[in-house]
Amino acid sequence: MRIWRCPTLAIMICAIFGAGPMQAQQSQIYEANKGRIGLMTGSATGTYVKIGADLASVLDGQYGLRIIPMLGRGSQSNIKDMLYLRAVDMGLVQSDVLIQIRLTDPYNEALQKISYISKIYNEELHILTKRSSSIQSLSDLQNKRVSTGGSGSGTELTAKLVLKFMDVEVKEHKLRNSDALEALKSGTLDAMMFVAGKPTAFASSISHADNLRLIPVPYSDLLSGIYQPSQITSHDYPALIDGKFIETISVGAILAVYDDHAKNSNRYAAFIAFSKALLDNQVMFEKSARHEKWAEFNPRNEVPGWRRFEPMQKLLAGEDIVKGDTIEDIMKNQ
Repeated sequence: MRIWRCPTLAIMICAIFGAGPMQAQQSQIYEANKGRIGLMTGSATGTYVKIGADLASVLDGQYGLRIIPMLGRGSQSNIKDMLYLRAVDMGLVQSDVLIQIRLTDPYNEALQKISYISKIYNEELHILTKRSSSIQSLSDLQNKRVSTGGSGSGTELTAKLVLKFMDVEVKEHKLRNSDALEALKSGTLDAMMFVAGKPTAFASSISHADNLRLIPVPYSDLLSGIYQPSQITSHDYPALIDGKFIETISVGAILAVYDDHAKNSNRYAAFIAFSKALLDNQVMFEKSARHEKWAEFNPRNEVPGWRRFEPMQKLLAGEDIVKGDTIEDIMKNQ
């Protein structure tokens, strides 16, 4: 039997032809990932996940983008995920999350490495209690058993800030919405707080038979600069509001991005492409198939306390910074 002993030339030929499949695989990996944007949203029953799905539906394919929404744990967790979790580039977060970071961790790297592309809509503070409860206002929560949301959630963040600013102390329970609702129904909780863009699927699923109601949260000057006055109507939740509406407060839901990348990098170019596509396709978010919160979308709205993603700021100013139709074209011009 002949045994072929590869001389040097044969080894070189083997290496060249053997490298082909590996090079092809690397090329495929690059092509699959160059337009990839990992977008952290929220729980399966919240508004964030619907907004994430809309962003993917409208922007997928623009400039070669591939938007991948992921279920998240809330604003505080989404900030950490953007900083430390691989493949997470953007996240939907509440605008008050940086207030909390500045108060508790003023040297947090999020303050330098995360900016915002746009505010999307406002999220309303909901406070649920039993119809038979004596709780009629935020101040009535004093010393009551109250769920302030799961650890790391946006609800926990807002609940703590609002209660602190309004000088209300509660017996805090950190429960996710579904667990808090069951505890409220069973009587082991007096009230539950949650923040979501109305109408949310979670609250809409509560029926008249559950004997629950929302309490008003009137706007206070103590909350100015962070929160805005808002309303929740009986149209939003027929089973939870007896009159036409109740007063509450809202916080901005914003699209944040981890932008600590070289300006001539693939990642940075993908974020520029995303920003341009978002501006170019505003009308697509107004269609009836999209979440009704898109009716509040105005990319020019500023968010106090946040730094705007620089290329988005330039696009809003009318600068022509996007040349070509692909992410590679955008990279060449940075």
